[in-house]
Amino acid sequence: MGEIKLPQPVKLFIATLYEEERVLHIVLEPLQEHFGKIEWQSHPIPFTYTDYYRDIGTNLVRVFLVFKSLIDPGQLAEIKWITNEIEKSTGDNAKERKINLDPGYFDGGKIVLATTKNFAHRVYIGKGIFAEATIKWERGDFRPFPYTYPDYASPEYRPILFQIRELYRASLKELTPRSSS
Repeated sequence: MGEIKLPQPVKLFIATLYEEERVLHIVLEPLQEHFGKIEWQSHPIPFTYTDYYRDIGTNLVRVFLVFKSLIDPGQLAEIKWITNEIEKSTGDNAKERKINLDPGYFDGGKIVLATTKNFAHRVYIGKGIFAEATIKWERGDFRPFPYTYPDYASPEYRPILFQIRELYRASLKELTPRSSS
């Protein structure tokens, strides 16, 4: 029988998707109130991989927000609930929401995303939320699964994923007590 151990803390990020830059600025404060300081923000990347998010707009961009504090991966379902509420707060009479907020984390071996949609490769994590190992870290690079979203598998996202990995590694080093010898 294996010994039950708590997992290492993980690096939280939120992949935002929006058309109007002002909407990103509107959600930054509530996101930081809930999840702490944003440590790093990616440059905007044009999102041309699907028209699934046409309810938000047609000229979408993706920006990744990486948070300073490490989290317990068991918090992911609650985080998705919070981000869904923040999304709703951006809506008006014309649009139900003006931003998509996809929380996820890096744990050293994979990027995990939260979703409200079930599928064969997703696992239920509670509160109506599922989790997906979206892309794995293997042999010095991020390697997609057959089901990996095309944007996460793209070369364009690779530098961002590497940055998330480096920030995670630096955060873990900060947790490791230094010897006084």
